[in-house]
Amino acid sequence: LVPLFVAEVLGHPAGVAGLALTAFAAGNVAVVMYSGRISDRIGRKPLLVVGLALSGVSTAMLGLTHTLPVFLTLAVVAGAASGVYNSPQQAAVADIIGKARGGTAIATFQMMSDFGSIVGSLGVGVLAQQLSFGWAFAISGAMLLVAAVGWTFAPETRDRSPVPHTPARALGPEAAGELP
Repeated sequence: LVPLFVAEVLGHPAGVAGLALTAFAAGNVAVVMYSGRISDRIGRKPLLVVGLALSGVSTAMLGLTHTLPVFLTLAVVAGAASGVYNSPQQAAVADIIGKARGGTAIATFQMMSDFGSIVGSLGVGVLAQQLSFGWAFAISGAMLLVAAVGWTFAPETRDRSPVPHTPARALGPEAAGELP
């Protein structure tokens, strides 16, 4: 949807559409590692709710933009917001499934996620074609907001025991007590 919006609505060439996708990815990568660490300390639920809500609002606002600088700024925000909830979401799935039932449940989760990506992309394309890009972004954002509301009522999945600090240690042969 993003490349089509940049080309069709904002009137920029394909290279600029790539820049918009890069802006989203840059926002995502800037926070995704930190959100995983934070969710291990404070829990999954707060980051899921905040990330989904911010992602929903910023995604909906993408469809209202008329200039490239505003669109790129919102793309960075939307990318960062998705980075806030991505790691905690995966950790929540791991918390719920646990170590004993891993393989089949995780494979099913991943297949449904892939299915949603494909069907969602097709559906939002139909919305953009039949209604408008604004509606397509608005409905996508609304779905993220519905997910945020759902997570507000969900229980915390992280084990309540505090995560101890891991002390620094040597790497290499000396770590195993072997010296060359």
